[in-house]
Amino acid sequence: MSRDPLKEYLKDPDRRAKLFLLMTGGMILSTVLITIGTIILILLLLGII
Repeated sequence: MSRDPLKEYLKDPDRRAKLFLLMTGGMILSTVLITIGTIILILLLLGII
């Protein structure tokens, strides 16, 4: 019987909380970067930059 390493890692609540914070930070960062890229693209298309 093989063990799932992710389930073994997530058994500890502290590790689960740390992973949650890292994933939340990553999602927020990716949203901000996509927004900035979209604004820059629109400004380039309008000829402002």
